Amino acid sequence: MLKSLVISTTTVIAMLACSFNIGAQTATAQTSQKSEQQQSEDKWNQASPDKKAFLSEKAGPAPVRDLSGIWDAMAEGGVQAKGARGFPDDVKHVGMDVPYSPAGKAARMLNKPSEGEQQVPAGDMNDPIDRCEPQGFPRMELYDFREAEIFQSKDQVVMLDELDANYRIIWTDGRLLPKDPEPRWFGYSVGKWVDDYTFVVNTVGMDSKTWIDHVGRPHSDALEVEERFHRVDSNTIELTMTLNDPKYYTKPWVALNKFVLHRLPRDFDWIEYICSPAEAEQYRQKIGKPAADLADRK
Repeated sequence: MLKSLVISTTTVIAMLACSFNIGAQTATAQTSQKSEQQQSEDKWNQASPDKKAFLSEKAGPAPVRDLSGIWDAMAEGGVQAKGARGFPDDVKHVGMDVPYSPAGKAARMLNKPSEGEQQVPAGDMNDPIDRCEPQGFPRMELYDFREAEIFQSKDQVVMLDELDANYRIIWTDGRLLPKDPEPRWFGYSVGKWVDDYTFVVNTVGMDSKTWIDHVGRPHSDALEVEERFHRVDSNTIELTMTLNDPKYYTKPWVALNKFVLHRLPRDFDWIEYICSPAEAEQYRQKIGKPAADLADRK
């Protein structure tokens, strides 16, 4: 009897242990499965990282003649709400302003931005992008510059921009810039390597309906832009942009000076960030126009 009881007890304990192990394995599998699913979900619609995220990364040497990768501009102030980073708008003119010609200053006074010297209420703005017009170049890199991906081929460097899913094609096949180009939103660009780590791009033919930056700085059809992409190391590009428009400015001026782009992981998926005309009009009717009317009554 006692022997039978011992056997029965041993059997029960074994059964309970087996049940426990199966349950634990099932729970572990479920947890693991959930974790994998969550990890997968986290790869979509990723927000711009904080600057601290890049400071701890150890960079290797810069690859030769290679800009390819996904790059972050937000961490170093890519929004540039007060104007091009190299020359933020100074409403009180305490600092230096861009070198307007009389024609350039007159053109500036016609623009009504939401920021800067000519700031107006939201409903009175005439900023083209508030109507979902293309941002164009060089504003593509001088306002709301978030993330960009660069691809290279034998004859082209292609730059994809998060804002409004814009893109640029920079030709590297040795062609010359057009002499009398039909205006384009993003102009005509050619580039070349001046050394193993510096890629220089020249762009002409930008449509003069576009603004240079968020505070309404204008440009004429004579604008020429030079970009210098300097690959510092595996994780860093320094971008310098110089604008030369002899009709609207008395001399060239530097809009970006060694502006840092940080390399993002290869699997970084940015958020869709596209202007919708219907939503823009809804905003104007519900918020912009009432705000402008209230300002007028004051």
